[in-house]
Amino acid sequence: MEKLKERLDAFSDAVIAIIITIMVLELPMPQHDSLTEYLQFGKAIGIFFISFCFVANIWYQYSVLFNDAQTMNNHVFILEFIFLAFLSLTPTFTKLITVDTNRHTVMAYGILTFIVNGLFMLVSYAVIHQKYSDMNDIRKIFDKIYLNHSNFLGLINVIVLVLAYFKPEWALWCYLTLPLISFVFNRDDHSDLEEVTQLSPKNQDKYLQFSSGDLREFRKKQREIGQKYAHQRRTNPNWQEEMAHEMRVLFKDSGMDVSNMKRGYSVRSQQNRKG
Repeated sequence: MEKLKERLDAFSDAVIAIIITIMVLELPMPQHDSLTEYLQFGKAIGIFFISFCFVANIWYQYSVLFNDAQTMNNHVFILEFIFLAFLSLTPTFTKLITVDTNRHTVMAYGILTFIVNGLFMLVSYAVIHQKYSDMNDIRKIFDKIYLNHSNFLGLINVIVLVLAYFKPEWALWCYLTLPLISFVFNRDDHSDLEEVTQLSPKNQDKYLQFSSGDLREFRKKQREIGQKYAHQRRTNPNWQEEMAHEMRVLFKDSGMDVSNMKRGYSVRSQQNRKG
């Protein structure tokens, strides 16, 4: 299944590249030297950027997700093809709202993005559950880390969908910000998953016992420490050791003690430098 995964990765990248190319080719070019047509062309470019951000965010999430997968089973394979089939409809629905921006076309676009995001989440769950098929706690941790943000983004999508019925123009531009929010959330969630999977089974159990409020506060402090030392990487030669120490203190204050946190950050630092 490893070769199949490599070929599916290449196929998925090609499909996404073609989707973006088709969206560019679908832009309506001005036919006359008319201010109205140039304004329409500018609007079409704006709508293209909305879809571009949506597809680019999906590609980023896909790349990060499948970097964690070594092989692929039939369940993931089928879900991936269904996901790509719906994602491939993006140029068509983008053209719809470019030609005629009304409540029906914008709502149709919103429904498509909702379906695509839902299918991608199913693919994510399938990949992680396959990777940790013999580690039930890690799968629970994945659910705990991703579930809050997934529910929040799903709720926002529903709200924007309702807004599209009354104010389609406003809803359209809301769809520009959703991929950016999703990008930030998923980047942080993936970092959290990497860090928590390095904990001992005992500390992973403690992490699972966090309430939603405790988890939000814990992750907020965790990100503050990461951001603090992100600015010191070139000026402070001991930033890894100092950050690892603060992280250990944070985990200890939260009822956890992480002996291998320094090693984990050192490994990720080397991977970032290679990247």
